[in-house]
Amino acid sequence: MKKSVLIFLLCLLGLAGFCLLATGCAKEQTKGALAQTETDQHQPEQPVERPSIEAFGVVKGTEAMSVNFDFSARVKEIYVKVGQRVTLGEPLLSLDVDVHRAEILNTEYELNLARFELRKEEIALQQLREEIAEKEQRLAENTDYEIKRLLMDLEKTERELEKKRRLLAKEAIPRSEVEDLEKNLFDLKLSLAHLRQEKKEEIEDLRTELMLKSAPSETAPLETPKPASSYSSIQMQRAKIALLEEKLNILKKQLNQSFIRNDQVICKFENGVVAEINYAEGDLFFIEKKAMTIVNLDSLVIEANIGEDFIKDVKIGADVLISPVADYSRSYRGKITRLSELAVVENGETVVPVEISFEQHDHFLLPNFNVDVKIYTD
Repeated sequence: MKKSVLIFLLCLLGLAGFCLLATGCAKEQTKGALAQTETDQHQPEQPVERPSIEAFGVVKGTEAMSVNFDFSARVKEIYVKVGQRVTLGEPLLSLDVDVHRAEILNTEYELNLARFELRKEEIALQQLREEIAEKEQRLAENTDYEIKRLLMDLEKTERELEKKRRLLAKEAIPRSEVEDLEKNLFDLKLSLAHLRQEKKEEIEDLRTELMLKSAPSETAPLETPKPASSYSSIQMQRAKIALLEEKLNILKKQLNQSFIRNDQVICKFENGVVAEINYAEGDLFFIEKKAMTIVNLDSLVIEANIGEDFIKDVKIGADVLISPVADYSRSYRGKITRLSELAVVENGETVVPVEISFEQHDHFLLPNFNVDVKIYTD
């Protein structure tokens, strides 16, 4: 009997212990679930990655100063080297332009001589006009010396002939004297006519000379082409002066270019870099070969190629993240500023060139640097 009671109590205690254990586990599970819920509520949300296109680009300068010379000059001294930074007004090289200046002086001399010759011809032309007018007036008024003398002889002979005819009428003189005077009078008249014709021909010759020396009438059609022989000497001289003036202007303008000062080539950028030098000291410049190139570092952009299958998602003004290969710890913000209207084939792939501007000009990005670009398409 006692043994049965003892067994019953032990079973009762075991059941109570199992219930307590079950209750404790349930409470722990509830606490764990609540803690997990609170943790999930306070954990920050992961950011959503923006859609983008990745590409490879190169830093390029959009503005450059190409130095070329189209006149006779030599390199006297070079002050800079390739890769050197230069500033506004800084001398880059000096020029030996003695030959060019001598050509300017020679052209000025030729021009002054041509102007002097033109003035001489203009004076001669005016004198010729005055001579023609004077001869015409003398011919019209019979005041030419030779004509005047013949007229006097003619008048005298006519008077004598009149007297002889009266005497002949009175049979005071033989008829032969009258006939001699009549023949003499005829000869004088013939001489006068010949003299007048000679004077007219002389005036015509002077008019022809005047026409050859003077410019044609302003009323003549200018569009009518004329052979060179039809131009007057005055016209030819004026044309020569115009050509010499134009040549002199060109020669002087070649030395008065914006990048030349005191026979030195100077930089025209506030912030530039020497990209190339193609001559050495003492070299003679050639028109087909540039002397040097200066790139404006304030005009740098990124040039990248986008595959044709992605270009539809790239828009003007799209944000761009730029990472230079030289230092991936740096990054720059930029924007798409230009999409090429022409696709090109590069390494067997069709791509579209794009241009990217960036704001942080910290002098780290240099021309021809390689960069990775991420173009955002949202």
